[in-house]
Order: sequence, then structure tokens, then C-alpha cells
Amino acid sequence: MREGVTIADVIEGRADWVVCTGDCLDLLPSIPSGSVDVCLVDPPYGCGKAAWDATYPTEWYPMARAVAAAVVIITGSIGLRDTMAMVRSDVVDVIAARNMNALTRGPIGFSNWLAAVYVGAKPRQGPNAFDFVVTGDMPDHPSPKPIMYMDKLVRRVTEEGDLVLDPYCGSGTTGVACVKAGRRFIGIEISPEYADIARRRIREAVPTLFQPTTKAVQAEIFA
Repeated sequence: MREGVTIADVIEGRADWVVCTGDCLDLLPSIPSGSVDVCLVDPPYGCGKAAWDATYPTEWYPMARAVAAAVVIITGSIGLRDTMAMVRSDVVDVIAARNMNALTRGPIGFSNWLAAVYVGAKPRQGPNAFDFVVTGDMPDHPSPKPIMYMDKLVRRVTEEGDLVLDPYCGSGTTGVACVKAGRRFIGIEISPEYADIARRRIREAVPTLFQPTTKAVQAEIFA
């Protein structure tokens, strides 16, 4: 957690972002119902990339539905089946993203696309597919997401000033995309190592000049 900053501070507009170290199953119940605009999550797929990736988790989902107006679950092709089985009739749409310069291994061969399952309140009308490329250095994490992908996804499913929750924060790429796009962010990460990496990356990504002002701060200024 950033020193002195709490989840409540971000929800109530006193801070723009926080990354908490802990188990999301312990921390999600402390978040007030309906206080988050979008829960944007890239959960473990259960494909064995690390010790924490042995199974596909589902316990977090009903908690996320309770606190967020919408839930967007990044699945890739490997996690799509398990995600659809979990959300069932809750699904609204699937946002497809085509990787233009890299491949990953899928269930039946190499794949160059990512799926994001959308549940809950509908976003503004717009395309449900986009292209991205992998650029720059990737963070030290077994399953990082490219920053261009996360930036485009965040901007597609949220509005400026929205509050985004990521209960499997990892190395913080969702948080980086959020602060760059003027969204508030709450991250939860069980690994202290990755939580520290996420905080550093988000801190370095926060704009220092002409930083977008959140709706909460605007309201306070012009009250």
C-alpha cells in the first residue's frame, strides 16, 4: 500500500490510486457495494506458469460483481472456456484484441489474440475489437500484458475519472494504463514483490505536468 493511502481514500476521491498487498478474497469484502465503476481483471488461467497459476479461481467473481457496475475479465484463448463457464448468462459481449507482432500458445496451436469477457452495465457504444502491438520492455512477471493492449482496453470500457479495480494486480500494467488515461485505480496483489513492482511502475507513470483532474477533485475545487 502507498504510505498513508487506503482503499477508502481512493473511493472517496482523496487519492487517485493505491496498490494493496493481500489476498483479494480477504480485501474485496471491505469495498462498499457499487463503489467501483469497472473491475478489470486478468486472473490466473490455471495453466501452470507459476505456483499461483495451478487452478482457475472463481471465488472472487461474485464479490467483484457486488462492488463494481461492470466486470471485464481478460482470458486470452486459454482461459476463455473457464471464464464463460463462470459468468454464464451474465456475459454481455467479448472484446477481441489482435496482437500484430507476437504470438502465444493456445489450446490448439499458436494464437495472436486476447479475449476480454464483458459483464454488467454496458459501456458506451463502440467497436468490440482492436489491434495492438507489443512495444518496450515487459515487466518481470510470468504473464505480463502489453501496455498498448491495456491502454486501449481501459479507454474502451471506462470513462475519464472512473474508478477501476484490479484484484489480481500483478506487476501493475492495468494501473499504469489507468493513471495515464486519467482513471482512478485500486490494485490488490498477494505477492509483496509484485506489489512493490506495481507501485513503482504506477508512480513512474503518473503525469507530472497537466495531470488530468479527477471528477472528485473537480467537484471539490468548484464547490
